[in-house]
Amino acid sequence: MIKIKVTGVDKTINFLKTFAEGYEDVSLNAISEYLMGDERHGLKHYPPYKHVSFKQAYGGFLSDKQRRYVMMKIRSGEIDPGYSASNGYYGDAWQTNKIADGKYVISNDVHYAGYLVGDDRQSKMMQMKGWRVVSQNIKDNIMGAFRHARGAINKFIKESKQ
Repeated sequence: MIKIKVTGVDKTINFLKTFAEGYEDVSLNAISEYLMGDERHGLKHYPPYKHVSFKQAYGGFLSDKQRRYVMMKIRSGEIDPGYSASNGYYGDAWQTNKIADGKYVISNDVHYAGYLVGDDRQSKMMQMKGWRVVSQNIKDNIMGAFRHARGAINKFIKESKQ
């Protein structure tokens, strides 16, 4: 007759619960980190410079009245023609926040981000300059994000065993 006495079940169950929570946290954090990216890939990546004139993008002013209105707004300071997306603010403004268990939010609170990369608000000029909309950027980087998450999970597992 063989008798087996199992001990430490509670410890094992508690370890597995914390491991599952940590596993999810590590993988989601790694995915959002990769999708945000850096100067080489991801949402922080700027496309190579390409000059596109207002006339090329929009065909020029629709009327002389519109041109005068825009020039008046420039003189009053409401429009800054020297304003540039390449000043670095856009790329530096990307952040990731854990809002709840299993939920991370990637955001950019720069007021012009929607005109650069917004799926429904991207300007024609930015499209012509080569800026990818957010959904396309994520599609292009999702496989790399999964690979990055797998590496983070493997590291987490190794550290958990110690």
